[in-house]
Formats: sequence, C-alpha cells, structure tokens
Amino acid sequence: MASRVGAWPSAERWLRRIFVEDLNLKLLALGITFVLWLAVTGQKKPMSKRITGVQLSFVHADKLEIGNDPPSTVDVTLTGSSDKLSQVNPMDLQATVLVGDYTSGDRVIRLSRERVKMDNLPDGVQIQGFQPAVISIRLEPIVERPVSVEIKLEGKVAEGYEVLTVTANPSRVRVSGPESHVNGIEKAPTESISLDRKNGSFDLGQVAINIPDQKVNVIDNVVQVHVEIGVRTTQRTFNRNDLPILATGGEVVGPPLRSVTVSGPPSILDQLRVEDIQVLAQSDFNTEGKRMKLRLPAVAENIVKLNSVNPSKFWTAVNADPTSHRKRNSRW
Repeated sequence: MASRVGAWPSAERWLRRIFVEDLNLKLLALGITFVLWLAVTGQKKPMSKRITGVQLSFVHADKLEIGNDPPSTVDVTLTGSSDKLSQVNPMDLQATVLVGDYTSGDRVIRLSRERVKMDNLPDGVQIQGFQPAVISIRLEPIVERPVSVEIKLEGKVAEGYEVLTVTANPSRVRVSGPESHVNGIEKAPTESISLDRKNGSFDLGQVAINIPDQKVNVIDNVVQVHVEIGVRTTQRTFNRNDLPILATGGEVVGPPLRSVTVSGPPSILDQLRVEDIQVLAQSDFNTEGKRMKLRLPAVAENIVKLNSVNPSKFWTAVNADPTSHRKRNSRW
C-alpha cells in the first residue's frame, strides 16, 4: 500500500512537466503548428480566380470568314488550389473558340469548356465560366474580285505647273475577304503620294495599296504609278467677227469666224492679242481628227493649242486655189 502512495508524487511531477513547465513556449509551438496546418489545408482547398481581358480568337472552316466584329477579349473564371492559381500568368492565356462545325450565317455561340480551348493552364486548374457567356458572330463565304485603283495625291506642285495625268499599273488589283466587305469596296486607294514643289513627271515602282478595312486582304498589294506634270494651262476665248480661215499660203478659204478658244500657259495667253492669231485650214479632209490649226507668234508656237471655233460648222474650199469653186462642208 505504501508503494502505491509513493507513486503519486512521481505521476504529479510528470504531468507538471508536460502541462505546466515552459507553458508559454509550448503554447507558441502549438500556435505555429495550427497556422501551418491551416496554410497547408488552405492551399489544397478549391478556390476561384477571375482573369480579365483574355485574348479571344476563332477557328472556323477554311472557306468562311467572320464578317462582324465580335469581342476581342473575354473574362475567364478559373478554379483550383491557391498554389496552382498563383502559377497562372494572364499574359500567357488565349481563349480559342472552335466554330468549325458552323456553316455561313448569323450564329450565337455559347462559350463553354467544350467550345473554348485554353492552353498554358497548370494541371489542376479548370475553367469555371466566361463573361460574356454568349457572343454573336456572322460567318460569310470568302470571295475575291478585282477593284479599280484610286491614286491618292497630297501637296501642291511647283507654281505654274499642274498634274496632267496619273496612271497606275495595274489599274485594278485583286482583293479577298468576307463577302459583304469585299462587295462594299468601290476603290482600292494607294498610300499618299507627295507632290510638294514638283515640276516634272515622275514614276514610283512600289506604291502600296491601303484599304482601311482590316478584314479585306489585298492580293496585289503594290502598283507602279506614273504622274505626268506639265505647265499649267488655262482657256481663253478671242472674239472677232471677221476672223478668216486661211490656207497655209495665206489665201482665204472659208467664211470669217466669230471667236476662237485656245488653251495654254496663262503667262503666254496673257501676251496674245486677237490680231496675232491666224486660223489655218488643212487641205487634206480625209485625215481624221481636227481640220484646223493655229499660226501664232514664236513665243506661243507649239505651246498654245486650238480648242474650238465658233461657228463650229462651216464650209471651206477643198484646196488653196482661190479660183476653185469646189467647196465642202466641215465641222470643227
């Protein structure tokens, strides 16, 4: 019996060492253990994370193209443990919508894990949903057709000059894309070509076609351009009721004209007087084209051109012989 009584103090000291001695240190260790346990269990607990602005692309049938402008980004909600979600880099994500089983027409697409493919997701991370969850697209057949080139010019040529002609080679280029977009194009404009202070003709070999519609593909994307620049011309009409029609020898071969309209550089036309102008009739009426020409002072010769005469219908002698009685009607 005595041995049993002596055993209690030993048990008491043992219990005191466990629960009382260094109590603060033991409570601290217990607290740390509890926090670590929460952290470990929290990492394994499923969580949700929303990723905004994920790039959105589409994969469709080869002969179809999207004709409208669906959203280019989408918000994606992901689920997984916190440590797995922390490994997700939003910059690496892209959502690809698979619509290869759709035909042409207006389509409503519901975004789902089966419809949308996303790469670069860590193992254990799943797609929970998308926002917006539904998008509308218009699938159109791809068409191709030629379109006339429109040459874009900017700036002004040198004083006293003007652009006479502008040509592109080829004059038409091929474009392709969604049917509604391609059929809506009337012209294929070029990049802007500068005319600043130019006083002579020039050629450009690689001028790009610049169609603003990003859905239209320009197959022939460059053209050659020729710009012809010459001295600026204007028109001036000289009125005189007795302006004769002469042969090259000076003989009168037709009735007098009331007016003559010519064209040329303004500086030259301003120097001309009606007395300086002689209208000559060509003797060969079988020659196609104009039947009259001008005789002008040397300063205007081969520079000023005859545009029209009034009256435009008249008679002239067939040849320059003043004794000839043969006449022929002529129209300017």
